[in-house]
Order: sequence, then C-alpha cells, then structure tokens
Amino acid sequence: MNHLNTLKELFQETVTHHSNLPFLEIWDGERYLYFNYKDIEKFVHKLGAGLNKLRLISGEKIALLGENSPGWIVCYLSIVCGGWVAVPLDKELKTKEILKQIKFSEAKILFISETIWPNFKGIKPDGFKIYKFDPFLKKDISGLMDEDENEQKIYKERQIEKNQLASIVFTSGTTGAAKGVMLTHYNFVSDIIASCKRIYFSHKDKMLLVLPLHHTFALTAGFFCPMYRGASIIIENNKARIIKVFQEKRPTVMIGVPRLYEVFYNKIEAEIKKKGNWEKWEKAINFVKKVKKLTGINVGRLVFRKLHKQLGGKIKLFVSGGAPLPPNLAYKYFNLGIPLLQGWGMSELAPVGSILPYSKWRFYFTHFYEKRIASIGPPLDGLKMELIDVPEKGLYINLGEKEGELIVSGPMLTPGYYKDEKANQKVFIEVNGEIWFKTGDIGKKDEEGNFYITGRSKYVIVTSEGKNVHPEEIEEVLDQSPLIQESLVLGHKDHKGEKIVAIIAPHTENLKQYLKELNLAFNWENIYEVIYKEMQKQLKNIANYKWPSDFAITDYNEEKEEFETFEKTTTLKIKRDLYKFSLFDSYHTLKKGGWRKIFFKRL
Repeated sequence: MNHLNTLKELFQETVTHHSNLPFLEIWDGERYLYFNYKDIEKFVHKLGAGLNKLRLISGEKIALLGENSPGWIVCYLSIVCGGWVAVPLDKELKTKEILKQIKFSEAKILFISETIWPNFKGIKPDGFKIYKFDPFLKKDISGLMDEDENEQKIYKERQIEKNQLASIVFTSGTTGAAKGVMLTHYNFVSDIIASCKRIYFSHKDKMLLVLPLHHTFALTAGFFCPMYRGASIIIENNKARIIKVFQEKRPTVMIGVPRLYEVFYNKIEAEIKKKGNWEKWEKAINFVKKVKKLTGINVGRLVFRKLHKQLGGKIKLFVSGGAPLPPNLAYKYFNLGIPLLQGWGMSELAPVGSILPYSKWRFYFTHFYEKRIASIGPPLDGLKMELIDVPEKGLYINLGEKEGELIVSGPMLTPGYYKDEKANQKVFIEVNGEIWFKTGDIGKKDEEGNFYITGRSKYVIVTSEGKNVHPEEIEEVLDQSPLIQESLVLGHKDHKGEKIVAIIAPHTENLKQYLKELNLAFNWENIYEVIYKEMQKQLKNIANYKWPSDFAITDYNEEKEEFETFEKTTTLKIKRDLYKFSLFDSYHTLKKGGWRKIFFKRL
C-alpha cells in the first residue's frame, strides 16, 4: 500500500479491503453506535456530493468545529477527499478567537456540531456559511447530504495531487500566538505509513481515542493510523468514562498526553486505597521491580492480572506524545506490565517524528526499554534528524557539546506557515541545498541513533555562571512529590544574569492530610514551610546549580477549596508564556533558608 499519495487514496484503499469491519464506535448517552468502513464511505460520498453542488473550487478552505464524533470524521473526510482544505478548530476557544481563525484561513464554510452550537450562537458569519452537523449521524447534515448518484460520481472523480493542501492546523499556542501549519496530503500519508511501520497496527486492533481531533497528534496517530490498517476506533470524549470504556470495549491501544496517563494511573491507585489494598499493592509493585532488576523479565501482567482483566484484558500498548513523558510515570506503567512508550513530533511534521519501535519480547523479557526510558527513539523512515549549534544558549555541538537544536527534513515536513512569511524565514534553513526545519527543541543523540529531547531552546535558562538549565528536568523532579500537583520553572533575569525560579501548585488533598498528621494548621506560613522542605528533599539528587533560588505557591481558591493549577491547552500542556514574575522589590522574603515568596502575574 506504499503507492498511496493522498488521504483520499488511503481511505478508498482501506474501504476496499475492510469495508465490513467496524470503523467507529461511540457512546451516545444511552448505547454504543457502530459504523463500519462502508457506512462511513456512504456518508462521505453523500456529503461530498452536497459540497460539490456548492461549486467550491479545489483548495477552498472549510472550517470544522466540534467534539470528536463520527459526524466530525465524516465532515473531515468529505472535505479532504474532495480536494478542499480542512481547517480543524479548537472548541475550547472563545467565539472571538474562532472568528479570527476562520477569517485568517479564509474559510468559506464552517461545519459546527449541533451539541456545541448553543455555546457559539454569537457567531455572525462574515464571508462564510454555517452548516450544523449531528455528531452521531442520526440525521442529515444541514440538508447538504445528497443522494444523487450522478453528483456522487462527480465528487468521487475529483482529482487530487499529492502536494495539494489537505489541512491548515493551528498550533496550540503554548509559546505565543497560534500559527496556521499547512499540511499536504503527502505530508500526512508519508507520516501515517512511516508511523505504522514503527508501531504495528492490524485490523484486529481497537484504538481508544480521547484526545481532541483538531490536534494533529490525535488526527494522525488516533484516527489516520488505525484507519490505514482497517482497525476500529472507540471515541470517548468524557475522560471520567475511560476505565469504563476499557471494561466494556476492551481497546488494545491508546494514545495520550502525559497528564492523561498520570490522571488514569492516579484513579487506579485511588481505587486500590478505597478498597483497603494499599499495602498489598505496594508489595506487589516491589516484587515486580525486584524480578525485573534481577532477570529482565516483566511479571507485571501476571502479578496484576486482576487489574488487566478489569481493564478489558487486551491492552497491548500505550503511546504518549504532545509533551515530555516523565520517566517515573513510564516506570509506573511498566510495573503493571503495560508498555508506555514516548513519541516525539510537532504539528509541522504531521506530526509524528520519532518513537522507539515496539517489541513485545523486548518489553517482557529484556531491559531494553528501561535502558532507553527517556528516549524518543530514532527518526521515522524518510525523516532526517540532526543537531546544530545554539550560540545564544552556549551550545556548540560542533565543538564537542552533547546537546544542540534539533533540525528535521523529510516528506512529512510542512511547506510552511499559512500567510506568515516572517515565521517561515525564522524556522526554515538551507543546508547543502536541502531545506531543514528548526524545531526549537534541544536534544542529544546516543551511539545507537536514538534521540533524547532535553528541553525547548527558548526556555533553556542560562545562569550567571554560564550553566544551561532545562526547566523541564527540574519540573519532572519536583512533580514526583505527592505534595506537589504540578510545577512551573522559569528563568528570571536581574542585574546579575538569569535566576531559576519556580511556581508550585500543591496537591490540595495530600497537603491537607500531611499537615493534619503533623498537627499543623492549614495556613500560609505552614504551607510555605512544608513545600520549602519538600522541594529541598526532592531536589537533593540533582546538581545545586539547577535548584530554584526563589519560589511561589499558586493562589488558593476558597470556593473550590483547592490550589489553582496552570492554564493549559486542550492537549494539557501548560501555556508557559502566560506566566512571568514581578520585580524583585515586590518580593516578600521568607526568612527560613532565604527563599522568597514571589507573586507571579499573567501577561
């Protein structure tokens, strides 16, 4: 099937070989709805014929707004299989932001889900038409569905070139304003095929899709890859139902972001504590660790067979992306006998760039993955990855430094940002007549060719001693504390250079319980004292120059009775650029240890 060049060809080929296999399943609140590949193809052709009647020219943009659903997928496929450009939008955006992106992309149509339409009634079309769709496909899509076989034939015969645009995907905006990433049909197809060579799917697999499809990680890894292999996709938008879905539908694969896996694991542990089996649980974990260390054999699946059965008994693999996966979180799943591998990519690569190849034998009978726990693996077939100097951060890979900025080149690489030549000039460089993309990620490579991401170029903190510090490394260490829900480490410049400072969001329930055990009141003096000591405890195993010299604790919401957490994108990445520190003269000094309370503010 490597002759495929467009998403239309990929979809048609899959339908030809797997027409009667289950494609999509979703809970509608009362029961599961099932759609096989042939069902979805019929919907796509009907909607495509309706769009064709509107006489939209090839390459016209069509925006898509809604939750994950069969309706969303039919709209997307109808758009790209007709040679038009799909512009998926984030339903968590405000109406003003959505209108801005529609105008910027020059979309002529907006497809919007009926279930979220009430939240966006304020949308006033300016140069575009709105069509509502039923997410469950129980009725027509705004009267556009066309049964006319002749019109469907015309739609099916529409020609698409491999380098035609398929989508304009807006980045999540964690580092500033969102940019429109242009992705061609072949960008997607080359990435899908290479990804499926690295992580094997078959038509027997079931993918649990919980990440929003407007994000390219979910779009490619959670939708296109299983579709390419004729696998089925279970759509679930309510994260509170994930364990129930595992019990009922028995998925084999799930993709997610680290935060999703953290919440999922915490729910499992909470259930263990609730049933009074915590001591037994800890003994079992320690036993699995000991056997693994001594023999290389993972007995987690055997020791925790009851848990596996409760989760459907079919879990083959979990894949994490969208943000760095903390090694300690991966180890937690390893101990349960569940492989959790870290992939790396970016929207500009459609989006998967690399991941360690999965081998069942290696996971259960060797130390292979433990030895490469933080690795993102080698690049996918067809993708080139190299490291270059970052002079402004004092990183010189050509002078023997281990770290440098990651640059990439290959068929999955975007042709550029939509209507943003200034941004394009910043990120595209020419090396020996070949176009490369500067990712902004700092990384290193081992002797096997596996890459490791150590941080973002713009967030590397250069201390007054000239040391390079990756905030993500410190956050990972701090977040291992049961008293800390999440942390954010930033560089703060003063007259001497750049200082390392941290904002801590305490774990409310655990902190209250800890203070109670110590017979201490829940007040700011005690909270700062406890968090200060906890930070010292967590940081003792990393170099002193990486320690934050100042810290702050997030606000406590009296109404919700919990500490504030950081604002995040829909893929649960902290919007780092929203936070900054005030001037030193407004700090309140905490006497013990000379640490200070810092009042941070939003940009």
